[in-house]
Amino acid sequence: MQIVTFTAETMLNRAVRIKSRLWLTIAMLTGLFVITPGEKALEQLVSFLVLFPAVLLLTNWNNSHSRNGILALTTRGDGNKKVRIAEWVLPALAGIIISSIAVFAVSAPPPWQFWVVSPLTATSFSLVFLIIEQHLKYPGRTILSLMWLFQLTGSEQTGGIANLLLFTGYPSAVLVADPASVAIHPDSYVMASLVVVFLTTTGYAFLQRRNP
Repeated sequence: MQIVTFTAETMLNRAVRIKSRLWLTIAMLTGLFVITPGEKALEQLVSFLVLFPAVLLLTNWNNSHSRNGILALTTRGDGNKKVRIAEWVLPALAGIIISSIAVFAVSAPPPWQFWVVSPLTATSFSLVFLIIEQHLKYPGRTILSLMWLFQLTGSEQTGGIANLLLFTGYPSAVLVADPASVAIHPDSYVMASLVVVFLTTTGYAFLQRRNP
């Protein structure tokens, strides 16, 4: 447990010290409110808060001196495994907590689907971003950025398969989805988020076994 706590503290302290993270935060928030249609801005902000801790904490973390130093100190036993657990659990947990507070500014009370979709999306995105940083750094960042920007335009709210492909928008989608409409039912996002988290955890576990 000490290794997990130490890794989490190191990740947080590192993210706070790097000035570029402040500018990244400002740029992403500015883009969110400029691109997003006004009536969708608060819902998209909730989705943003689910995702952003992973971006803040995991960007350039994989090859950082901080991570390499921790791994060098934990070569015995299951220390390395605990470090790898902490580096995706912390961003996911932060996204869950922050978005769970912010959602009450949008919907009070939120639909029950949000309480399922939000933690699953935070976990999936944390794992996806971690995989990307380790294996597909720049192409992966580009794809995720384009996905997020497309999501902000509100295009995914028009219905169809695009809604389910843009998993980064699940938390905002369930907040605006109408169970009585002919569009995708909010329960569909619950099922989709379960599928996504299964695929991401399976992919992450496979890559860890392949590249221990």
